[in-house]
Amino acid sequence: MYREHGITGLPGGLAEYLAIPAANAIKINTAIESAEAALVEPLGCILHSSNVVAQTPSRHTINADAKESRVRSILVCGAGPAGLLFVQYLRSVVRYDGALFVADPNVKKRQLAKEFGASEVIDPNATEIVEAIHEYTGGKGVEYLIEASGAGDVIALIPQLIQKQATVLLYGHGHAGTDMSALNNLLFKEPKLVTSVGASGGFDNDGRPSVYRRALELIEQNEIHVRSLITHRYAKLADVETALSEDMHSVDYVKGVVVLEM
Repeated sequence: MYREHGITGLPGGLAEYLAIPAANAIKINTAIESAEAALVEPLGCILHSSNVVAQTPSRHTINADAKESRVRSILVCGAGPAGLLFVQYLRSVVRYDGALFVADPNVKKRQLAKEFGASEVIDPNATEIVEAIHEYTGGKGVEYLIEASGAGDVIALIPQLIQKQATVLLYGHGHAGTDMSALNNLLFKEPKLVTSVGASGGFDNDGRPSVYRRALELIEQNEIHVRSLITHRYAKLADVETALSEDMHSVDYVKGVVVLEM
């Protein structure tokens, strides 16, 4: 029977006490901050979902040998922690060198996306995103779209943002207020829809989860930079309520981390 902490009834990360098998623990080998190490989990989710995309047969793939089969334009919708990690993964890990567009209404997040390698950043509150993508791609749309915003309005726009038979990674959750009829136009484009949840992905020979180990290595080796994503730090669990009700809605918020001193 499948069981997962915080998901299927086992105590999760906010439990007062939590016991896990020793094989689930991965040793930190460098002097990175505890707050940075906490971002191994969200980075693991990006690695897992990207691996799922890479293993899914599609018309266009990143770094394909044949030029006509190669992804040359990517749009990341949402520049929260996930979107910004996707940008870094694409540029620093898989060495994607094509056009990379990022859309987000928050100026700080757009600035970070640019610093991490976005070709162009789009403020959907100031610029019509479909017009911008059509301008950047010569009216074609992108070959690969990563939906990392969880915004319902984005689902309705996807058909106008992608090429025929593009790949669409539905990573974000929520999408409230979206009429299911939005799928009509999406289906017409014949996209390869890919979904993933969590950071599962197999185990190494010692029984430890391979995706989390790889995520930690990328952070420790400075291939993925997470420190600039951590805009808020909290010293006690009681602060989490304030983080969720107030701080995360502020313009300077990207990622908050609770660090409990022993």
